[in-house]
Amino acid sequence: MRIIPLRGAGVAWYKCPACRLKCRPTAVGPEGSCPRCGHAHMMRLSFGGRATTPSSDGEKN
Repeated sequence: MRIIPLRGAGVAWYKCPACRLKCRPTAVGPEGSCPRCGHAHMMRLSFGGRATTPSSDGEKN
């Protein structure tokens, strides 16, 4: 069984430019079509790709 992360780094969603539906990759239809309206190409969205790191330029808190 595959567990898909819901939050955090590496989470991918797809958005249809025609009907604006946002869905997970597992819900995308065959050949990448929208499950709601059947639009042929969905845009890939990703959230949280980069972790924030403290700056090392000598700032003091």
